[in-house]
Amino acid sequence: MSEEREEFQNLSDQYVYLESLLRALSDQERLITAYLQETEGALAALKSLSGGFLANLGAGVFVQAATADQKVFVSLGQSVFAERPKEEVVAYLEKRRDELQKSIQATQIRERQTAGAMQSMEPRLRELASKLGLA
Repeated sequence: MSEEREEFQNLSDQYVYLESLLRALSDQERLITAYLQETEGALAALKSLSGGFLANLGAGVFVQAATADQKVFVSLGQSVFAERPKEEVVAYLEKRRDELQKSIQATQIRERQTAGAMQSMEPRLRELASKLGLA
């Protein structure tokens, strides 16, 4: 195999890997963004709680509900819940929101770096493809 053909194959493999990575990063950003929106919605709802509210049971059915002594339940995972004061849960959600925003920013940076790496490879890939009669 000629050096140019080998270089073309290596660059092509790297490019395909970077495309795959970029798709994965994009998917990850979408998931984090959805979780951020859910967290912000819960935070807004919790902050607006004062006395009674309507709880959605599904299928367009709601019940009047109230928080007893301003305590709420927080999921700890695997169907385990902890009862916490409203203010503590608000602080927890605000911290989670901030962490999610940082994760989105970090993911966006990695996306830009990956896209930049792909763009920097493209001229050499085109040149090699032309020389090898693949373009």
